[in-house]
Amino acid sequence: MNQQLIQQLKQFSKKEEGNNERNTSVCVIYTRVSSKEQAENNTSLESQKRYCNEFATRKNLRIAEYFGGTFESAKQDERKEFKKMIDYVNKSNTIDTILVYSYDRFSRSGANAAYLSQELQKIGIRVVAVSQEIDTSNPSGRLHRDMLYLFSQFDNELRKDKVIKGMIENLRQGYWVAATPFGYVNLNRKEKAKNHKYCINQDGEILKAAFKLKADGEMTNQEIVSHLHKLGCKINYKSFVRILSNPFYCGYITNSLIPNEIIKGHHPALVSEELFLKANNVILQNPRCAIPKQFKTDALPLKGFAKDEISLSPFTGYKQKEIYYYKTRDNGTCVNVNAEHLNNKFSEQLKQFEFEKGDYSFLKNDIQELVEIKLQSISKEQQQAKKQLSELLKKIENIEERFVQGKIDASLFEKFKTKYQNEKDELLKIISNEFSSSNLIKGIEKSLEIAANLSLAWNLAKFDEKRKLQKLVFPDGILYNKPKDVVRTPRISSLFAPIPMLVSIAKENKRRTLRKNALNSHLVVPPRIELGSKV
Repeated sequence: MNQQLIQQLKQFSKKEEGNNERNTSVCVIYTRVSSKEQAENNTSLESQKRYCNEFATRKNLRIAEYFGGTFESAKQDERKEFKKMIDYVNKSNTIDTILVYSYDRFSRSGANAAYLSQELQKIGIRVVAVSQEIDTSNPSGRLHRDMLYLFSQFDNELRKDKVIKGMIENLRQGYWVAATPFGYVNLNRKEKAKNHKYCINQDGEILKAAFKLKADGEMTNQEIVSHLHKLGCKINYKSFVRILSNPFYCGYITNSLIPNEIIKGHHPALVSEELFLKANNVILQNPRCAIPKQFKTDALPLKGFAKDEISLSPFTGYKQKEIYYYKTRDNGTCVNVNAEHLNNKFSEQLKQFEFEKGDYSFLKNDIQELVEIKLQSISKEQQQAKKQLSELLKKIENIEERFVQGKIDASLFEKFKTKYQNEKDELLKIISNEFSSSNLIKGIEKSLEIAANLSLAWNLAKFDEKRKLQKLVFPDGILYNKPKDVVRTPRISSLFAPIPMLVSIAKENKRRTLRKNALNSHLVVPPRIELGSKV
């Protein structure tokens, strides 16, 4: 057979596996680092790109595109830039080479990386590491490459095991290793866990109130979260129960790395163990509502709202022989009272706010004038308190830094820390005052509308509505003295407080100026959250 015929027949011969008529001089370059810190703080990405460019020039490869150039973990192959690069070369009929600085830059997924390289080679694409030149056209070279992939994966697992063991050791020594919990700030977040310094921020100071409110069992989760939002604490409602159930806030550490263990932490506690457990007992009873449905009895609306005046123990309720009773909740106290009797005493208290229709106009005008005066006073007080709080937080930060640096001893540090903490609690009480000038007139009109028939409305209402009404008028609840059979109301909401006095003065037909002067001493601070002290 002559040579001319053989050359003509060659067009029907089998092509070399892995060639598929791709242009052998076109490549893409993929670079990566493992973390954001590496991407921002070192020159690894630039170095990888430079070495790949130099290799392409030396081997006469035309660079079609660059991929990566950012931080991506190579422990799995679902990386955004990596997938983008694989899709690109699969769709192209010209690319035959993927250039990487080293095989662990391509992937550290072991056998999966080896399999992916084999599949790419079947369609004529080879993975080339410019710092590890291996001829992958033969079995020995491919084995060498695959072994490098496996060693990269093994190295990853060794690092992970070492890191996890270190994290477990830190946790068991009381050092937190995960993300900073809500309400705290880590002043040394870039240092090792043992050097972390957690401080309670302003969200944390406000969050203390959430534990107290939850423990009191008077408000639902949504109501508590709404309160916190008004105070400037942007806690997420969906995270509320999870946050309150984290023992970190009472000074302890738990983690899935140390299952069934709870460790005393080195961070400052937000609340006491007792308050934490009390709040979470309410959550366990009913996570969605502070008052379990089975205890919502119309005959016992004053549960938790009324307290014994002598012991200050809240009243709970029970039923005996078809009769409802209130009794003190705390151990060591023993006060029982017929529920109907106490409810009637409370209803009599509500009647003091009722008035005749003809009194509506002057009540509205006088209350509005008084409340506006009070608002101006509160606003000035809050502005001053915010300035003082800002200065105080700087003082607290300063003494903490001086203590850490050894410039002051522990006794002096504790002395000033306690002093500053008490001052901060007082300032937060002022700042947390919820009273606002928004919709003032509507608020006054609504309060007068409610007050006109308050006792009747309360008596006819169901449990939840009763609770809302009584809390609206008496934010701090009521006190009952059984020996004297007397109900006292420690604090009345500002929108309701002036009504009894104004009605009384109107009946005596006194001058309006006299009414105003007499009332100034009766206008009280509006409802607010009482922040618990740090323990």
